[in-house]
Amino acid sequence: MISIVLRKLTEPVEIGGYELPAGVSVAPSIYLVHRNPEIYPEPDRFLPERFLERPPGTYTWIPFGGGVRRCLGASFAQLEMTVVLKELVKRHQIRPAKRRSERVFRRAITETPRHDAEVILGR
Repeated sequence: MISIVLRKLTEPVEIGGYELPAGVSVAPSIYLVHRNPEIYPEPDRFLPERFLERPPGTYTWIPFGGGVRRCLGASFAQLEMTVVLKELVKRHQIRPAKRRSERVFRRAITETPRHDAEVILGR
């Protein structure tokens, strides 16, 4: 996960009732969008099956940034995740190996689970 992205406005825009002038840098919080309970009920639970019935929205799931600076590997990663996760969820019950959330580990500009997000596959 990339927790912060910066964009420089090329024209004025109103966001949430605030007028922002051209030239201002904005930083949307991907972390907060992905944990909004209005968008994702129980956002802190590991529920990959939530995406099987309803695909994530363009502006509600943004793991690869957006716009002209979108991650180059995004399309391949999406395809890979779709195929692998769909098969795992169809064949197994998936649950976290530990009850507590893992700490975040920062690697360059990305963040990952500290201990590789271990899960248990069951029937």
